[in-house]
Amino acid sequence: MSDEIELKLTLAPTSLHRLAASQAFRQLSIVERVRSRLHSTYFDTPAKALRDAGISVRVRRDGELFVQTVKATRLPDGLLSDRLEWERPVSGPRMDFVHAQETALAPFVMDASQRAALKPLFTVDVDRETVTIAYGSSIIDAALDSGRVKAGNKARRFSEVELELQEGDTADLFALARDISTIVKVRPSRVTKAERGYDLIDPRPPEVTRAKAVTIEPGTTTEEAFRIIARSCLTQYLANEAVLLREPSSGAVHQARVALRRLRAAISVFRSVVDDEERQFISGELRWMANRLGDARDIDVYIENVLVPAQNEHADDPAFADLVATYDEKRDRAYDKARHTLGSRRLAQAIIATLAWVEAGEWTVTPGKKARRRREQAIEKFASKQLDRRRDKIIRASGSIIALSAEDRHEVRIELKKLRYSAEFFAALYHTSEQRKLLKAEVSAMSKLQDLLGELNDIAVAREREAISEAEQVLRDEHAAHEQELLDEAERVFATFRETTPFWATPDNT
Repeated sequence: MSDEIELKLTLAPTSLHRLAASQAFRQLSIVERVRSRLHSTYFDTPAKALRDAGISVRVRRDGELFVQTVKATRLPDGLLSDRLEWERPVSGPRMDFVHAQETALAPFVMDASQRAALKPLFTVDVDRETVTIAYGSSIIDAALDSGRVKAGNKARRFSEVELELQEGDTADLFALARDISTIVKVRPSRVTKAERGYDLIDPRPPEVTRAKAVTIEPGTTTEEAFRIIARSCLTQYLANEAVLLREPSSGAVHQARVALRRLRAAISVFRSVVDDEERQFISGELRWMANRLGDARDIDVYIENVLVPAQNEHADDPAFADLVATYDEKRDRAYDKARHTLGSRRLAQAIIATLAWVEAGEWTVTPGKKARRRREQAIEKFASKQLDRRRDKIIRASGSIIALSAEDRHEVRIELKKLRYSAEFFAALYHTSEQRKLLKAEVSAMSKLQDLLGELNDIAVAREREAISEAEQVLRDEHAAHEQELLDEAERVFATFRETTPFWATPDNT
C-alpha cells in the first residue's frame, strides 16, 4: 500500500497540446519524458457498491503488462487528492481476487455474492505523456492525458494534467500548478477517471450544494483546522460553479457566493495564524469573485422576493408585468457576466492560488516560536477566544439597532455573518446537549437578525437609486412603510441574541 498525493487539473484539448509544446513548459528542469498508451477496465457491482464506498478498482494494460490498482479515498472533501492505493501486477485483464483481499476491497471480495457481482462497467483509454520534473527540492510527475471513457455505445473525451508528488515538498506541487496556470487556462478538479466513467453510464448532473457540517476533532491544531474549513469552502464553491457552467441557477449562484464568504470569514477568523504576504491578495481575489456573481444574486432575490409577489398582488396592472420583464432581461445580462467571470483565466488562477496558499502557503512555514505556537495550538482555546471576541464586538458596536445609521447596521450584519460562520465552523467542538441547544438558539437568532438587517439595507439602498418606473416606486414606498416595523423587530431579536448564553461558554461535561 502507498499514499498518493496528486493534484488534478482539467483543460481544453487544444490547451493540453499548447502546454506540451510551450517554451515555458519545456524550459522546466525535465528529467524524463515517456509516452504511453493505457487501456483500463473498471469494475463494480451493478448497484455501484464500490463507488458508494469511495473505492475504485481497475486493471490497466500498459504494453504487455497488466496492473491491478485499488484506490480508496482518505480525504474526500479536499481538492488535493489524498488516497490510499494498492497496486500489483496481474496476469491478465481480469480482476485478481486473491491480491484484492489485501486492499480496501477485502469486504467485497471475501463475500461470495459480492465477488460474483463485480463485473467490468466501462473502459478508459489514455494517450499519456509523463513528464518527470525536478522542481524546487522535489520530484514531480506531470501526466499529460488525452483520454476517452467508453461504455457500450457511449463515449466521451477529456483532457487533464495530473501532478503527482514522487518525493519532496507539497508546496512545490502547488508552485508547479501555478506555473502551469500562467501558460494555459487550467482548473483544479476532483473528478477521477473512475467518476468520468460512472457519469457516462449513470449521469448525475451537478447539484446545488449547501455548506456541509465541518468536522474538527478536539486537539486538532489551528493550522489543520483552518485547512479543514478552507477545503470545505473550496469544495462547496467548485460544486456550485459546476452547476453555473451548465446553466443559470439562482440556488447555485447563491451557494457559490456563500462558499466564498465562508472562506473569507475563515481567513479573517484565523488571521493571526495565516497572516503572510499573500493573505491580502487571496482575500481580495475571493472578494472580486463574489462581487462578480453579486449582480445575478441580487437580481434573483429582488425578482423572487419582491417583484413576483407584487406582480401577483397587482395582477390587473400590466406595469408590474413589464417591470418583471425588465428585470428578467437584467438578470440574463448579469448571468452572462457571471459566466464570463467563471470562464476567465483570472478566476482559474485565483482558485489555484487559493488552494496552493491554503495547503502550502508561506504562513505554514513562517519561522519563529510565536508563529509556530499559533499554528500548533489546540483549536478549542483558539475557537472560544475568537467566538468571544466577535460576539463582544457586535454587542459593543450595536447598542441600539434603531439608533444606528444604515451604514452601521450594514456593518453589524457583516459581523453577524462572520460570527455565524465561525459558530458553524467550530460547532463540532461543542457537543453536550446543553451546548447544542444553545448553539441552535444562537444561530437562529443571528440568522433572523441578519435577514431583518438585510431587508433594512435593501430599503436604504433603494432610496439611493432612481426607480426605473412608477410601478417600482410604488413597491419601494410600500416596503419603506414597513421600515419602522422592521427596526422594532430587529431590536427585539438583537435583545434575544444579546441575552442568549454563548454555547461555547458552557462547560463540556463529557
